[in-house]
Amino acid sequence: MTHRLLSLIDVRDFGAETVRVGDLNADGEPDLLFVQSVHATREITCLTATTLRGEVLWQTGAPSADHGVIYSDLPVQVYDWDNDGRNEVLYVRQAVYAELPAGQGWPRERAARYEGDATMVVLEGATGKELSTFSLPAPADDCFLFADLTGRGRREDLVVKDRYWNMWGVSHAGEVLWHYEGSVGHFPAYGDVDNDGRDEVFTGFALIDHDGKVLFQHDPRGAHQDAAYAVQLPDGAWRLLFGNHGVHCLTPDGTELWSHPLAEAQHVVVGRYRTNSPLQVAVIDRGQPRADGTRDPATLYLYDMDGNELWKRVQPEGGWYAACTDINWLGAGAPQGIMVYARGPGQPVAIYDGNGEILDEFGMACTPDRSEGDRGAHYYCTRADVWGDGRDEVILFGSRGCCLYANTRPLAIPTLYNNNLYPGM
Repeated sequence: MTHRLLSLIDVRDFGAETVRVGDLNADGEPDLLFVQSVHATREITCLTATTLRGEVLWQTGAPSADHGVIYSDLPVQVYDWDNDGRNEVLYVRQAVYAELPAGQGWPRERAARYEGDATMVVLEGATGKELSTFSLPAPADDCFLFADLTGRGRREDLVVKDRYWNMWGVSHAGEVLWHYEGSVGHFPAYGDVDNDGRDEVFTGFALIDHDGKVLFQHDPRGAHQDAAYAVQLPDGAWRLLFGNHGVHCLTPDGTELWSHPLAEAQHVVVGRYRTNSPLQVAVIDRGQPRADGTRDPATLYLYDMDGNELWKRVQPEGGWYAACTDINWLGAGAPQGIMVYARGPGQPVAIYDGNGEILDEFGMACTPDRSEGDRGAHYYCTRADVWGDGRDEVILFGSRGCCLYANTRPLAIPTLYNNNLYPGM
């Protein structure tokens, strides 16, 4: 056996398809934050903090088994916001959706008219106590990231956005620095692309400077990016990658170097998955829709940085929501793995190596009071080195369960030589 179950958490009625990882109680060990919301609204209703073993540290809001399923990303993060060495929890409290656009049904993505502002709420990580709040533009309740827009030397400014149409740069003090109107996609990427000590923000069809200046903008033709990634190559050059109905690789001036038409490139992740070149690009294509409402199976692709296809692996039937991320599964300088989850109802998470072979598979483990149906329910996956051994652990979570797996392979280390009893040499 190459992995073991580290922890099995009874999520009771606070189970969620959104989980954040971070040390909340400052004991030096990562904790878990379960985030519930009203389905298809992004309205956060309950936050539950637990240890890795499931001990509840605190809870704010009312937990509900009906609020554990998500439609999209949620605006919540764990971060040392005040730079005092202890993490806080930040989340966005929505403005009032006073009037919905004509004809808008499910889901609730924007309002025709808002009342009041959205609010960034800062909670003490150890207790969940509210520490402070500040106002955000009313529509800015989809997701946010931390970036250095003002040259503070630390990523403690904010980039906030609505669902698909607007994005704002906000200073650490809560001042709106700029507003970008355009196709912003699901989640932007960032990086100090021009090497001026401040971050640029990449939305797929546009690159925005730290001060809001648009460095390039392409016509999205009604589309949006489903995944964005900014990476600096070993020679110092930057590449901007994104997925929509295809995968695209751009230079910082907006020139497209290569692209591949795909049905729905939902995840684009750059990593060192092989040893014969510094970086490669992993992409999940969620499959072409069929006439009966189903889709062709999702496919995992691996490309080199020049856009050449190295291999592809078709996923099990029914996994139209399949996703991938990089994972440091082997440690000790070994190539990263590619972790693919949501591969279909009841299908295990799989970790692929750079040759397209499956290294390990993991199924959802649930507490004894859960049914077999719970184990086969939809769930998400993330990774973090919560064990502190230099390798990532796998965290599976959903509305009905949460569990953690660790790699049990002996950790590869460099050969030890010239051993002696006198370690001063």
